[in-house]
Amino acid sequence: MAGFMERVSEKMKEIQDMANPKEKPEDRLRDSFMNEITRFYEDGTEPEHASADMRYYLHQHEKRLAEKGVKIQRRYIPAKDPAKGTRSKNRPPYTASLSFIECTSSSQYTNVSTQKIMKKHKNSASIFYTNILDRADAQNAAYECPNCGHHDTLAVFSNGCPMCGTRFQMKQLFPCVSNYYMLSQLVNRKSVNWLIPTVITLAVLTGVGTGVAVTATNWAQCDPHYMALLFGVGGGLLAGFLGFICFYLFLSFFFAIFMMARVTSTAITTADVASAAMTKSSLTKAMTRFDPEFSYDLFEGKVISLFRAIAFSDDRTNMSIYRGDPNLPDLDTLIDIDYRGAMKYLNSHIQDGNNLVLLVRIYLYTTHLINGKIVNKKEDYNMTLVKKLTAQENYGFSIHAVNCKTCAASFDAMHVLQCPTCGTPYKLEEEDWVVYGLKK
Repeated sequence: MAGFMERVSEKMKEIQDMANPKEKPEDRLRDSFMNEITRFYEDGTEPEHASADMRYYLHQHEKRLAEKGVKIQRRYIPAKDPAKGTRSKNRPPYTASLSFIECTSSSQYTNVSTQKIMKKHKNSASIFYTNILDRADAQNAAYECPNCGHHDTLAVFSNGCPMCGTRFQMKQLFPCVSNYYMLSQLVNRKSVNWLIPTVITLAVLTGVGTGVAVTATNWAQCDPHYMALLFGVGGGLLAGFLGFICFYLFLSFFFAIFMMARVTSTAITTADVASAAMTKSSLTKAMTRFDPEFSYDLFEGKVISLFRAIAFSDDRTNMSIYRGDPNLPDLDTLIDIDYRGAMKYLNSHIQDGNNLVLLVRIYLYTTHLINGKIVNKKEDYNMTLVKKLTAQENYGFSIHAVNCKTCAASFDAMHVLQCPTCGTPYKLEEEDWVVYGLKK
């Protein structure tokens, strides 16, 4: 009952936010991150607000592009008076938010050695989504010096370790962006906004033309002459009014045909995605049986991040996040990945009494470099994920800053399968999801 009331409360808050939009801190962070990710693909500047896990993926992507001799440039420009919003889910001390904004996006692929443009995607209407993590007590959160192991709060470490004097970049600062992706809009708002201004222009021209013609026709016959002018004004207003109605109906009819064709085409090409989206509630229901605080938005972002990290890795044999076949040749030609906005829940079950096994399918647009040519594909991958039943979702968890349960040492566990200090095996599935299978 408590869970039901909480969901009702969240829905009511979403409705209130849409009815009374107010700028939130997440909105400013999202907008800043759009600029940061653009700059990253321009000159490699690390996004200030990216999480530690995202920074890893971005640098792996950067490395893959360098190996292939390709440079990607991206542009994200907010639309005029954009549709935007943020919905949040609290799990003290963390808050997970999904923030979006309407924008135009473009990308360009360039051969580094020849400076030849290999592929270019012009401005398209899109929605820019960001998964944002925050921690209200971030400055009071516990932190451990990676050099001497001294424990204190983040506020104390901001000027370096008070025990050994080591200065270092914090592994995770809040708030941060844990994931981002783009979704294309059905139609650009500019293609809709032209209708009324165009109709008004045509109606005004019709009215003015009619008014001048009526005035000129009756000028010689009217005495006094200003009566002809009055007839012209009246005729112009009537013609303009009727013209507005006729032009509006005429253009709306053809625009409706265009939109119907566009919707039909989109429905055909996205039928698989639409079907997948319908399983969102089923996945949420299945997972909340084991974790009442399960967040679909956070899990969705995590799955995409896991796929990206595995896809762009040049060594999959020792990854803590991956236990499947390291030989994935289809992923070795990847140079870019775009999420299509859908994840399909296939099934879940308990294995060996304490392992939760989940099978999902993610839908992607992928860009490959094959024989020196850019090849775009629409691909979907099945992912088998496993974690212990006792592993509750930790919004602030980072694979790049784990603590050994035996000696409490902190280390980056992405490519480390045991604690470098005491040698205790590290099992990520005791804390978070691990990918055990990945295939088309």
